[in-house]
Amino acid sequence: MMKMKLLFFGLFFCQGILAQPSSDNIRILEWAEYYFINQDFERALSHYSKVGDSIPLQSRRNFSKVYAQMGQLGEAAQTLRPLVDSDSAEVKDYYYFASYLTDNDKLRDEYRRKAIRLPIETYPQSPNDSLASFYELIPLALNTEGSEFGAHLININDEDQLVYSQKQSEDYTKGLSKKILSDSPIYNLYQAEWDPKKLQAQSSEAFPLGLNSVFQDGPSSWDPDEQLLYLTRSAQSVLKQKTIQLDIYSWTFGAIQKQIARPLPFNSDGYATIHPAVSSQNRSLYFASDRPGGFGGMDLYYVDILGNGNYSAPVNLGPDINTAADEIFPFVHRENYLFYSRKTDNGSLSPKLAINTVDVRWHVMDLPAPFESDRDDFSFSLDPQLEYGLFSSNRDTGKGEDDLYAFKFTPKIMGMEDQYSYNPIDTLIVSQEGILKNDKALMMGYDPLTALFPKETVLVDNVHHGALKLNSNGSFLYKNTSPLQVKDSFSYTVNSKYGKSPVIKVLLQRAKVALEKLPQAIQKTFLPIFYEFDKSNLLIDYKDRVDAVVAAMRAQPQMIVEVSSYTDCRGSKDYNLKLSQQRNQTIIDYVSERIGNKERIFGKGYGENTLAGNSTLDFLIISGSYGDIKNAVHQQKGFEALGYPAEVKKTKENLYQVVVDQAKTHSEAQEILNSLNENGYQAWINQCNCCKLTEEEHLQNRRTDFKIIRL
Repeated sequence: MMKMKLLFFGLFFCQGILAQPSSDNIRILEWAEYYFINQDFERALSHYSKVGDSIPLQSRRNFSKVYAQMGQLGEAAQTLRPLVDSDSAEVKDYYYFASYLTDNDKLRDEYRRKAIRLPIETYPQSPNDSLASFYELIPLALNTEGSEFGAHLININDEDQLVYSQKQSEDYTKGLSKKILSDSPIYNLYQAEWDPKKLQAQSSEAFPLGLNSVFQDGPSSWDPDEQLLYLTRSAQSVLKQKTIQLDIYSWTFGAIQKQIARPLPFNSDGYATIHPAVSSQNRSLYFASDRPGGFGGMDLYYVDILGNGNYSAPVNLGPDINTAADEIFPFVHRENYLFYSRKTDNGSLSPKLAINTVDVRWHVMDLPAPFESDRDDFSFSLDPQLEYGLFSSNRDTGKGEDDLYAFKFTPKIMGMEDQYSYNPIDTLIVSQEGILKNDKALMMGYDPLTALFPKETVLVDNVHHGALKLNSNGSFLYKNTSPLQVKDSFSYTVNSKYGKSPVIKVLLQRAKVALEKLPQAIQKTFLPIFYEFDKSNLLIDYKDRVDAVVAAMRAQPQMIVEVSSYTDCRGSKDYNLKLSQQRNQTIIDYVSERIGNKERIFGKGYGENTLAGNSTLDFLIISGSYGDIKNAVHQQKGFEALGYPAEVKKTKENLYQVVVDQAKTHSEAQEILNSLNENGYQAWINQCNCCKLTEEEHLQNRRTDFKIIRL
C-alpha cells in the first residue's frame, strides 16, 4: 500500500512574469504541525500564532493542545471553540474542549453529552487471520476434565504464583454442613508455582478456607500496590435457593488463617457485581455488572480506588464497549488497553481489545485467530512486561470444559512503502501523516496486539540527492539539493523490543504542478508542443510557444525548466523511446542556445510508456480488482514473491487492480495465464487501449511538455 502526499507550490508573476505570494500561512501551519508532533511546543505556538484568527478549523485542534500543554487552558478553550461549534468536530474535540472548561461545570457537561452521542471512528482489520498464527498456544499441564479459567499472576516474595479458578472439588467440602444447591458449577480459587520460561505451572492447590468459601470464589485480580486480592464471591446472603448473588470482595495477602474477605461498598443488592480487574497505573477497578442503568445484560464499569477501603461511584464504560449483549471478564493493561469478552448471537464468548481514546470512548477490535475460535474464548491477561499472556477457552482441542492456555508474546513487525511528492524549492515536511503512522495501522489491521508496545523508525539508507532529518516517531524533513534529479529515496526499519521490520522504502518524487493550477500568464507561456507522426523537428506552428519559454527564462535567470517528450503508441517500444529522445533534444538545443546556458533546461524522452492507454504492451494479465488497496497490495506482494513484476493500478471505477504481468502478443499473455492457472491462481487477460485510440488522440500523445522546476 502506498500513500501519496502532494505538496503543491505556487507560481506567481514578478517583473512582469513571476511574483512571490502575499501569504504563506499554509507553510507556517506545516511547520507548526511538525513542531507540535515533536513536542517543541514553544515553536509550535509561535507558528500557530502567526496565522492568527485565519487559522483553519482543523488546525485549531493541535493549536489548542499546545496552549493546554503550556497550562493556558482559557486560551486552549477559546482556540478550540470554533471547531467544536462547527460540523467538522470529532469526538475528541468535544472531550478536550470540556476538559479545558475548568470553571464552567454546566458547559463542560453539555459538551461531554454531545461527545457521547457521536460515533467513534474504527480501525480497519484485515479479513485474513493467517498472520496471527505465529502465536503458539500452549495448554497448561494443570488443566483437568473440569473447568479452569481466569488465570493471572501475583508476585509474592519475588516468586510468581499463578492464581486461577477451578471447579470446586467434592473433597474440598466433604464433611461441611453449610452447602448450597445450584444449577451452575461452583468454583474456588487455586494457586500454582509459575515458570515463565516454560510457560507452565506446577504444584497446584486450592487456597484454604478463609479465602475460599463453600460457595463461589473467583475469578480474581491482583493489586500489587496494596497487596490486595480482589475476587468474585458468593454474597453473604442467598436470595433464593439455587440462586447465588455474586459480589466482589477484597482480601489482604498475609497470614491466611487470620484474613477475612470483605465485600466492597459498590456491590448492588439483587444484582451481580463480578470479574474484578485492577488497573494499578491509574488506580481503578474494572468489573462487570447487570445493575440498572446499563445498556443491557452484563455491562463493564469502573471505580476509582481512593484508598482506605474507599471507592468512587461506578462509571459505565459507555456504548463503544457495552451493548445489549453481555460484556464480561475485563482485563486492563497499562490503563489504555482493555481486554474483555462479549457474548455473541450464538451464545459463545468472543474476545475483544478496546483502546481508550479519551474519557470513556474506546476503539473496539476483534482479537483474531488463534485467540478467537467458534467457542468460548475469555479471561485474557498479559504480564506487565508483555513477555507472555494467558486466556481460557472451551475449544474442542482442549482437555476439559474450560482450559487455560499460555502464549509467548511474539508479534510480527512489518511496514509499508510510502511515496511523497516534494517541492524542490521548499523543505518537505511530513508530520501528522508520518511514515510510522501507516506502519502502525498496517500492523494493527492484522494483529491488534501490536498496539500495546512502542515502535520507532530507524534510518537504514539515507537520501542521495538532498538532506534528511528522520525522527523516531516517523515524522521527517527533506530538502532536495539536486534540482536536476527527479527522484530520491531513503529506507528505514520499524524497531521494537520484539525485533524489527524488513527494510522499508520511502520514495520521493518531485511534485507535478497541473497546468490549470498555474496563473493564466504562465499557462499561456508554458504550453505543450506537438509533432507529426514519426517526426522530431519543431513545427512552425509551435515555434511561438518555444520562444515564449525562452523569453520567460531570460527574464528569470534562476528559472530551471524540465522538458519531457513522448510518442504515440504505434511502432516498437525501443523505436518510440529513441524518437522521443530526439524530440526532447531538439527542444533543449533550441532553448539552451538562446538563453546561453545548457544547465537550466534538461529532461528526457519517455517514449510511450508514461501515457495512460498508450503502450505497445497490448495485453495485461489481471489477477483481481479490490475496493481496499490493502488487499490489492497483499495480493501483489504474493505474486512478486513468485517472480512476477506485479503492480497495483487504480481503475476509472476507483478499484485497485492487480496486474500480474504484461505481454506484447495474445499468445505470450496466454502462456503466462496458463502458467498461473496450473499453479492454482485465477487470472484473466485484458487488452490495452492503444489500438482503440483515434488519430486525434494519437496526436495528443506526440508532444513535449514544459515544467518549471525552480524559480
